[in-house]
Amino acid sequence: MLFAGWARAQYEALTTGACDLGIFYQAVQGWAYGGWPYVPIKGYVQLGDHFSPAFALLAPLVWIHDSAITLVYAQIVLICLSGVPIYHIFRRQHGVLVGSGMLIAYLGSHAVFGTVQFPVHEVMFGAVLLAWGMERMLADRWTQATILFAALITVKEDGGLMCVLIGLYALLNRRWKHSAFLIGWGATWFIVTLKFIIPNLNPGGFTYAKDYQASLHADSIFGGIPYMITHPLDILALMTDQPAKLETWQQLLIPVGFAALASPLALLIVPVMLSRMLSSRETQWSSGLYYDMPLIPILFAAVADGFRRIGGWVDRARRLPAPADSDEKPAGSEGQTARRWWHVRTATIMAAIAAPVFIGFAVQDARDSQVVKWYQGTGYPFANASIVGEAEDALSKIPPGVPVRATNNMLVPLLPTNEVTLIGSNVDKGDWAILDAYNPSCPISPKEIPQIMRQLDEMGFRRVYETAKGRIVVLQRTAPATGPIRGTGTAS
Repeated sequence: MLFAGWARAQYEALTTGACDLGIFYQAVQGWAYGGWPYVPIKGYVQLGDHFSPAFALLAPLVWIHDSAITLVYAQIVLICLSGVPIYHIFRRQHGVLVGSGMLIAYLGSHAVFGTVQFPVHEVMFGAVLLAWGMERMLADRWTQATILFAALITVKEDGGLMCVLIGLYALLNRRWKHSAFLIGWGATWFIVTLKFIIPNLNPGGFTYAKDYQASLHADSIFGGIPYMITHPLDILALMTDQPAKLETWQQLLIPVGFAALASPLALLIVPVMLSRMLSSRETQWSSGLYYDMPLIPILFAAVADGFRRIGGWVDRARRLPAPADSDEKPAGSEGQTARRWWHVRTATIMAAIAAPVFIGFAVQDARDSQVVKWYQGTGYPFANASIVGEAEDALSKIPPGVPVRATNNMLVPLLPTNEVTLIGSNVDKGDWAILDAYNPSCPISPKEIPQIMRQLDEMGFRRVYETAKGRIVVLQRTAPATGPIRGTGTAS
């Protein structure tokens, strides 16, 4: 309810925009009504930006309730559901109390709150698939786990690389068939998506490859691989060469007490962290958004596996008998309460001690989050909350079914009824426009509004409505253009 309340308040305050709610909502609309995720905001299909066909799964929800808030609620549900397998991982070995404690620590983590603060992102699918896949794998249900891991290629293009690493882990566990499938499947899809699908669906090719030119000295991901192999020390240095990067590593590992490093499962975070830390986009270095969300299920699973491994070593030194089958009741459950504490498995003792510590870290993270500060009334108010009434009046002047150019915070409310493009994107189109002249947001600034207004005037747009203080302006093309008809964008 906390997450849903925040999401609704954020949405109604016109704080959400094109990135990424507008983009993904148009993609889901495309899947729902056209069978193809064309995104007018981008000017091309969503699969040419990131390969995320998993969003097609949300199409039935849009049939039921065609609103962008539907996707926001879907993300909250999926993120919370990703905590269920974390509970089962610990409950299976250490009992209900430990499982419940670890679930609280997981849902209170900075990654969960950071993801919820940002309306929609593909990480909601990745977290669920990884969490359930880890649970099935640690339960020794490798076929079920393999199916879940294989689905990662539908979340994002780097899902194939994750499959390869999980396949290598399966190889270490002598799961030959599962390993061969995951390595082959993941490598194939990684190459196909980056070399063929994305470049052929995006007019600019794989645009994110430019983010690695400085760090990998190459114009493509594949071109940078030789540099990574021949300069490993340089790559290691780049992983921690900025304060923001160090903070992210700390934010990932300190709340789990570095216990995840006792398990080889922790190595599965490597491809994601490489793609983030080697990027020139500083936002990817931060732990404040959603980028850590796919890593948290891996780290919690690694903690459970790490406790098992360390506990096994200690138990052998303590000369305890080999553990019973995992389906039997864990130490401390009914039928075993008479056992003395020194007969309890070391892994269970470690988990019982760790759970409240992890919860403590989670509580601190939650208290610092925008969501909790909003709930307590101590955070900053939403930037656009004061103009909601004015915005509703302005938006009502635009007829449904017409293409509209809009500034970022005016875009989302129009999505269910209109084809909307973003002013400042170079692909905006339509004979109607609505602008927030004071706070247009990404990708233009208030100082660019006079230039945008002159361009619209040259294109034949005239004001048909503006709010009392002139903050929100609605325009319609009613006069002949005095210059070439073009987009108003100043950025691509």
